[in-house]
Amino acid sequence: MPSSIGSTPDEDIFVTIVRGLGRAGMIKQVVKVPELLSKFEKKPTLKLYNSILDVLVKVDIDIAREFYRKKMMGSGIQGDAYTYGILMKGLCLTNRICDGFKLLQVMKIRGITPNTVIYNTLIHALCKNGKVGRARSLMRELVEPSDVTFNILISAYCREGSLVQALVMLEKSFSKGYIPDVITVTKVVELLCNHGRASEAVDVLERGGVVDVVAYNTLINGFCRLGKVKVGCRLLKEMELKGCLPNADTYNGLISGLCDSKMLDLALDMFNEMKRVGINWNLVTYDTLIHGLCLGGRVEDGLKIMDLLEDDKGASTFHSSPYNGVIYGFYKENRLKEALAFLRKMENLFPRAVDRSVRILGLCENGSIDEARRVYDQMVGEGVMPSALVYANLVSGYCSKGCVREAFELMNEMIGRGYLPVASTLNALIILLCKQGKVGKASKLMEDIIGRGCLLDSASYSPFIDAFCSNGDFHKAFVFFLQMVEKGIIPDYYSWDTLLMCLCQQKSWIEGNNKICHLTSQLQAIIQT
Repeated sequence: MPSSIGSTPDEDIFVTIVRGLGRAGMIKQVVKVPELLSKFEKKPTLKLYNSILDVLVKVDIDIAREFYRKKMMGSGIQGDAYTYGILMKGLCLTNRICDGFKLLQVMKIRGITPNTVIYNTLIHALCKNGKVGRARSLMRELVEPSDVTFNILISAYCREGSLVQALVMLEKSFSKGYIPDVITVTKVVELLCNHGRASEAVDVLERGGVVDVVAYNTLINGFCRLGKVKVGCRLLKEMELKGCLPNADTYNGLISGLCDSKMLDLALDMFNEMKRVGINWNLVTYDTLIHGLCLGGRVEDGLKIMDLLEDDKGASTFHSSPYNGVIYGFYKENRLKEALAFLRKMENLFPRAVDRSVRILGLCENGSIDEARRVYDQMVGEGVMPSALVYANLVSGYCSKGCVREAFELMNEMIGRGYLPVASTLNALIILLCKQGKVGKASKLMEDIIGRGCLLDSASYSPFIDAFCSNGDFHKAFVFFLQMVEKGIIPDYYSWDTLLMCLCQQKSWIEGNNKICHLTSQLQAIIQT
């Protein structure tokens, strides 16, 4: 027996040695610690074996299981619930769920009652692998589920988008006196908001105990998406009263909601309020406000915010999105020369984006649409965000070549980027569809684009009137004519001429006095308007 020290090291010393060797990655030395203990004529205890096992499962579950069978059981140590908990953790970390269930059965056979931690480990592994139903069934074996059990299952249902199941589990948690943690509550709030049920999310937040700024931000964004931005503003004041300080994300969400609701002056007020309360503007703040102002027809105000962005040392200007927002504003107002001039001004900051964009515009102008598309694909592949000007020229270019599918694809991408096409871009596709006899598809496109808030002009309706009149269908042509007038769009000379020429060829209309009188009175009313 060693005699160089005054007393025999106790068990805790050896446990500390095991943990230290484990952190150092000296696994071979870890498994030899029991031999070191025997030199002091002491037998390794279950606590020591468990500490070794805990180190081994983090490295390799198979090594850990072999150590358990050969060293622990070979020494007559059966293990306790903590031992099996360590093994269960190792099996679940490596997604060996079937082995986890076998281990659970072994425990029961040996008379060891699996504790809540062991069940939670297996339940979590099942949920992580998308087997939430099986996890729910396993929960029923628990005599007393813990708050962690409910957190795991509620989060899993939220991840699946299963709102009803998440709310049922949340209610069970509350009924047992458990309050889910703030992360779980936030997930439920987000799921409710995604389903347009932000008001119910308020109740969840109020019952969820202490909540943080992320939970409030999620709720505020939910109300803003529903167009209830004023409720979001009230929540901002509420969170401040409760001692939960807002951050940049809070204000960014409200600014976005105000811009979407066309409350641009209030969005500017919110922007200035950030500075008053000491919250720094970031790139998202600038980008959101610039895009909102330009979309709302206030490009000059957007340019003022752009000046602030370029002077702000804390916000990165090496992102083209705010600049594309200004270009979109010019495009939306049909100020195409100014849009092109602004694009060229960006050259020092974004030489690659400007070079690719200018090349695409030039190729489209020359009718080289295939080459323009190749440059566009290269641009997107490089991670460069195309501007509305690029999309509009590509769509028009494809329309001029009669390529409907390609034009549709690019218009969808354009809308996906947040750039709604103006009437001139949309008209090119409508004219092409009507020429190809695809009037129904053109009509659906028009309905969709109007629903998105796009403004049309008389040239948007003329192709429909022309197409129906060419087929002798005066009634349908007149319906589109009336739709145009009802929207306050003044019909152009061509639409009037086409419609009247078609009417003169309609014997059934001319012969029916009642019909012709009714139509005449409608046309007179239109002219007077």
